[in-house]
Amino acid sequence: MRAVLAGIFGLALVMASAPANARSASIIGNWSGGGSLSTFSGTRERTKCRATIRPKKGKRYFISANCAVASLGLIHQDGILKKVGKNRYRGRFRNAQYDISGSITILLRGNRQYISLKSSGGRGRLVLTRRR
Repeated sequence: MRAVLAGIFGLALVMASAPANARSASIIGNWSGGGSLSTFSGTRERTKCRATIRPKKGKRYFISANCAVASLGLIHQDGILKKVGKNRYRGRFRNAQYDISGSITILLRGNRQYISLKSSGGRGRLVLTRRR
């Protein structure tokens, strides 16, 4: 169960930007927020996360996140994102602590990232806001 939840939100990592009338959208920076994780067996749990996104090469980005889940405590995951469209990113994440990996999709709107996560154990949805 612990490994399943860790993998679900695996990269409870990431997505957002500034208001439309402000600077252009950038996924690079520090983010925080939360959401929920659901296992395929039906267990659902809330999570809070902090993520940092840095440029890598080309249209790729490195993401690193720490998330708190009641049943797991604090967990860490890393991943690589690729820009696939205007304000859209896809990639893979890995949680070494529980040896779980999965996919991550991010939609960046204003100062918010809307994140979907999927692993072999379940799914997660997060909303992160740019930290100042």
